[in-house]
Amino acid sequence: MKRERGQIAVMVGVMMMTFMFFFAFVINTGMLVNAKINLQNAADLAAYAGASVQARQLNQISYLNYEMRRQWKKFLFRIYVLGNMAYDEFPRNSSASGPMKYRPNANAPVDIGHPSTCVIFNAKDNYCHLATLPAISIPSQAAGALDSVTSTLSGQLQSLEQIRQLNCKAMGTTNLILNLFWMFNADPNLTQFQNSAFQQDQQNVIKIIQEMVRGMGIVPREMLLRYRIKNLARYVNTVPQQGITLDKINGLLQQGDPASYERTAQAFYSAYYTLGNHTFPTETISLDELLPEAGSSQANLINLLDIQQQFQTYAVDMALGNDTNLDNLANQQASSSSASPCTATQVPVGITAPMSLGVYKDPNVLTYYAVRVKATANLLFSPFGAMDLKAYSAAMPFGSRIGPSVAQGVEFGFRDSGAGNTSILPNLPVKAQDSATSAGGWNDMELLGTMYSFMSSPSGSGATGTISADNLENAYQGAMAPNPWEVGWYNIINDEGDDPFVRNFGTDQTAAFWAPVFAPGQSDAMSQALQNDVSALFNVSGQKGNLGAQSGSSPSSPATAIQAALFSGLSTYINSTLPSGGGENGEGLNVVRIVNPFKRKIGSNNQWAPIGGNQDLFATGDQVKTSWNEVNMGDFRSRGRVGYSVKFVAFDYLRKKFTTNGGETFNNGLPSDNELDQDAEFLKH
Repeated sequence: MKRERGQIAVMVGVMMMTFMFFFAFVINTGMLVNAKINLQNAADLAAYAGASVQARQLNQISYLNYEMRRQWKKFLFRIYVLGNMAYDEFPRNSSASGPMKYRPNANAPVDIGHPSTCVIFNAKDNYCHLATLPAISIPSQAAGALDSVTSTLSGQLQSLEQIRQLNCKAMGTTNLILNLFWMFNADPNLTQFQNSAFQQDQQNVIKIIQEMVRGMGIVPREMLLRYRIKNLARYVNTVPQQGITLDKINGLLQQGDPASYERTAQAFYSAYYTLGNHTFPTETISLDELLPEAGSSQANLINLLDIQQQFQTYAVDMALGNDTNLDNLANQQASSSSASPCTATQVPVGITAPMSLGVYKDPNVLTYYAVRVKATANLLFSPFGAMDLKAYSAAMPFGSRIGPSVAQGVEFGFRDSGAGNTSILPNLPVKAQDSATSAGGWNDMELLGTMYSFMSSPSGSGATGTISADNLENAYQGAMAPNPWEVGWYNIINDEGDDPFVRNFGTDQTAAFWAPVFAPGQSDAMSQALQNDVSALFNVSGQKGNLGAQSGSSPSSPATAIQAALFSGLSTYINSTLPSGGGENGEGLNVVRIVNPFKRKIGSNNQWAPIGGNQDLFATGDQVKTSWNEVNMGDFRSRGRVGYSVKFVAFDYLRKKFTTNGGETFNNGLPSDNELDQDAEFLKH
């Protein structure tokens, strides 16, 4: 008989093969799911890392935007306090209240309605009290026995009259030069003022006022800050990259401005080092940035709109004679043969075109970061070999702000309607419900009295005796402190409170971060562009009074000399001072430094201390921590936060274009991408 043993082996073999196939299928499916999860995690980390870079860049833009406002407050301190504290009614303490009065003395009948710079250097000789300085009466020379005496007396009086007229002109020139330096000085340490463009008498004036004008003027300072903001915005708008691999990103970082590719690099490295080199061979890992473009050279992720303002200040010039026509003042010459009164005349000193005093973010342009990560997965039992996988993710900065727009009530001055003048006079709202009208903001005696007290003696007893350069610097810090009106509108850098996550300032109470004035390799062209921008704001021929062109040689005009010093100072500051890190507060060409807005130096040892003070005038650290703060731990949540956070967003959000500010829809959704368009219906996260 035929043997029947072993028949079951065939069935067992077939079953074992089936079990092996099922086992391989389970293992392969598990590895595939695990690979897809890992790839999705890598994509999520890449999106979060890229959006985190954007959040930091937006924070730095917002800090610089607030620094522009702080510098404007320093300018206001100079115009309102230093320029007007010689007047009788200027408050010497914070107990005064009501709008400031601008009259030469308490008995003067007319309030000119705005600050007008008039400085003195001897309290016993306060010419700012005078509306008119009468001429010296010179008797006629009659023939007679005393004709020689009369002649001698007349000659002496004529000499005194000429001295008086020259002093009148010097007084006016001093006030005018002060305002010009406060506006246009580009030489913070005043190393250029002995330039040959200045005549000797002008150099003598500058030596007297040099501590009052030390530091950058408001025009070049605001322009440098705006240029830094422009470059940070350029980083946010770096053109989106496709097919990023390890070799490609390393190559991009070797180019002239690696900071341009920080967003892309951080995103790729986050994905790359998450995936490792086991399931996914490193050469197969790539990343695509799914971002809208504005042309071929940049992304469309941020659009900063300027808040531009043309403004003017006033300084007291002394007109000789009865002719107060400002166009004729420059040609009035001191004379020994004619006696003329000196009349205090308000001469405008301003810019000739609007300039940027801040920026705000266009709500129609959304800042976000979306990526697609691709990689090839090696699966152990895959009958198809290695499998190509991809994952999508998106995240965005949220929860803070760069600054308010004009439509939201930001004001940098009030309109001077006197004598038909419609120019803007510098000012800012200060109190929570304040406005920058002629009766608000810095036109407030309580505020000015408080600011005056910041120029304190080492004992802190008030501004007495000589005011030193240190007194002025410390007073500037007080003037630049945050105010209640700014709460909720600005992202104000600070270390107030016990925040375990963020520390911005070192022991020198200064924060530093990368914010180039010019992109690397573009210094020459951009330096010239900056000088052109400044030139557009400073029209020498448009200056009035003793600032303008005078009869005789043109270098005698202070405006001409200061413009020459301005351009020379800008060139030196940009090409020599900044590259060596020797700018104001130690700033460099690529690194900006911001002093803690909540601290100033006080006492004989110049120790840093909180500014504090009246909470109607000064905001606290807790008040300015108004960014999104829904962290899980209540003790951290109660401390508040500053700046942008990051959250994941669904692709539906980016496609349907919801509102950015509760009222406006963004117009820069996801770009047209064939692969993304095909996958979009499957993206449920």
